[in-house]
Amino acid sequence: MTEEQHRNTLLDAELPFVERKGINPALFAFLCLGSVFLLYQVGGGIVTFLFIGVGKVTRENVGLVRVFTMVGQVFLILLPTLLLARLLSRKQSEVFPLRMPTWKESVAATIGLISLQRVFEVYVYFQDQIALPEFLRKLIEPVRQMMEELVKMLVRSESVPEFIFVVMVVAVVPSIAEEYLFRGLIQKSFNRVMNPLLSVLLSGTIFGLFHLNPFETVPLIAIGCFLGFLRYRSNSIALPVLVHFLNNFLAVIAVTMDLGNEKTMMAPRTDQPGLLLAVTQLVLFLGLFLVTMRVYVLTTNPVDRRSL
Repeated sequence: MTEEQHRNTLLDAELPFVERKGINPALFAFLCLGSVFLLYQVGGGIVTFLFIGVGKVTRENVGLVRVFTMVGQVFLILLPTLLLARLLSRKQSEVFPLRMPTWKESVAATIGLISLQRVFEVYVYFQDQIALPEFLRKLIEPVRQMMEELVKMLVRSESVPEFIFVVMVVAVVPSIAEEYLFRGLIQKSFNRVMNPLLSVLLSGTIFGLFHLNPFETVPLIAIGCFLGFLRYRSNSIALPVLVHFLNNFLAVIAVTMDLGNEKTMMAPRTDQPGLLLAVTQLVLFLGLFLVTMRVYVLTTNPVDRRSL
């Protein structure tokens, strides 16, 4: 082996696995998503079924379900994500940059999140106005009610220690595990081969579909794209993690205070003032969201695509 060949061999050895093998980063992202989906949604679901069974979440076993959920997030999403990231880049900081956001970024992102949540309320209101055929309604409504009751059972707490544990399960762990996967590994991979904004839309859409909740797919996709945009403009996953945590934490508070899924801000679907209130809320909060995002854009400065 000549000196030049030896030098090239050493240089190749320093390249991450994806580059060394010439794997398309987008293909690598989809392979990672498939692997994590099988581990968490399929494997984790089977384990939960074996211990709990289907539709058998009660106050007596809900603690065990929460433990399975948290352990699954850590060992079936976060850990595989960290391991797979080493195949994409030698430096973890390139995949999971952790620059702390400025106070201006944080305030803009928080206002943006709260505005977006109010827009989602309007979306749910209009979604409920869709008149489904009777046979389809009879099929969908029990599933919807079952999923809502399951979420309430998992999130509702009756003591301070239980509340803290619920926040860990529902807000802290998912905000880290899911952001490291979607805004870290996946969005980083997509950014290697496509426009950053396209990678935001694609990773956000996959994020929404990954949750397997047909009744909240559109809001989940929207929040995924919002978090991806924060990642793109802030050059860090720290802000998406914080905003993801805040989003889930507010949901825990809402359920704890019996505000979750209650249409207290909307009138019945036959009431015209309800429609007027919905449209007014949509215009106000969508406008606030757009203005806030404009301010956020002016306070941030994304870097070159390959370093995103």
